[in-house]
Amino acid sequence: MMRLYAIRYAENFKYGTYDSVYRNIEENGKRIEKFAFLYYLAEHKGKYMLIDTGFRDKTLATNMGVTLLDVEQGLLNVFGKMPQIHKVILTHSHWDHVNNLDLYQGASVVMSQATYNSIMQEGEIAVKSALHKCSITLVDDEIWIDDIFYFRVIGGHTLDSSVIYFEVNEKNYVITGDECYLCDNAVKNKPIGICVNAKKNEEFIDKIYREKWIPLPFHDKKIINQYRRLSANIVQVI
Repeated sequence: MMRLYAIRYAENFKYGTYDSVYRNIEENGKRIEKFAFLYYLAEHKGKYMLIDTGFRDKTLATNMGVTLLDVEQGLLNVFGKMPQIHKVILTHSHWDHVNNLDLYQGASVVMSQATYNSIMQEGEIAVKSALHKCSITLVDDEIWIDDIFYFRVIGGHTLDSSVIYFEVNEKNYVITGDECYLCDNAVKNKPIGICVNAKKNEEFIDKIYREKWIPLPFHDKKIINQYRRLSANIVQVI
């Protein structure tokens, strides 16, 4: 059986405002307290898969008003050693989702063709270099990954924005990338404020709302509070 963990590696964000998270609201510019930065780690058949990588650049963090958190000791305490990542799945090309890819050179990488194109055009040199050393699977629309994750390109938040559907114990989950910033985007059927294609984002959020998929976003502190806490910044979702 698969195990899935959420790791909070940073918090706070000066651009993490309610009007960026929710469309058509009046609270323009009001910041969300303790805006979270997460990535997910899946353990399946003795191997580890990472869903997005986070980032670690202190200068970038300072410029963005982000507080980086030390999660290494927590990972060591939970797993006994640093998990050896054999596969990385990228939901889209934004800095907080891909910039640590150079830490996992040699892992295989799954991402959309559009994510690859975006990284090669605008990404950090270290990320581009890492991709040259990885086995890459590029996806135009959808693909099953290791018979557990159904990866699908949505293209609402960004042109390359993708999500990951999966089922465990008769419960349906979706790792939302940034098609949802918070659980409430899905639970309350509220589209996000920052997107390149509003219609595609609305359709995705309406689908998971109507079909009652359990959302797993990357920026909601609720994820750390509502699942089984293993350390200050690590929870076991499944």
